[in-house]
Amino acid sequence: MNMTLTEWAAVAEILGVITVVVSLLLVVRSVSQNTAAMRISNDNFVYERQDAIIATLVTDASVAELHVKHQNKEQLSDIEHVRMWNQLFRDMLMWELAFSRHSEGHFSAAHWRDWDSVYSLQFLSEFPRSWWAEARPLVNVDFANHVDAIYAAAAD
Repeated sequence: MNMTLTEWAAVAEILGVITVVVSLLLVVRSVSQNTAAMRISNDNFVYERQDAIIATLVTDASVAELHVKHQNKEQLSDIEHVRMWNQLFRDMLMWELAFSRHSEGHFSAAHWRDWDSVYSLQFLSEFPRSWWAEARPLVNVDFANHVDAIYAAAAD
């Protein structure tokens, strides 16, 4: 079987196309696996951050006492006020992180609904409207609009 140079070129071209298609399929599979791993990693990150916040309340009595004073609407010293403002802001950043993960498609609708309902309840009970007015410019606009809608719904 003697093939001409043109015939060999045609065979090589077909093999090249097959190689490219196989390579693209492997890339698609790899991207799919990486996307799934990234979603799991994002979930873990949010849960780990939330766990660290809760651990602070459990292991540091002064933080727990500060939260109790705040919830009881007791007068806070200037230092306590700064500490509480930052505690509240840290909590809200966790909510914003969950919001951004959901907006980016890393949380399912059910997963986001759980996070959002917990933070909405906490926010409405612990975060005074005056505090939100100070903190609002420091967060993502879409998230700020989401929180505004929660305040508006609670006012109805």
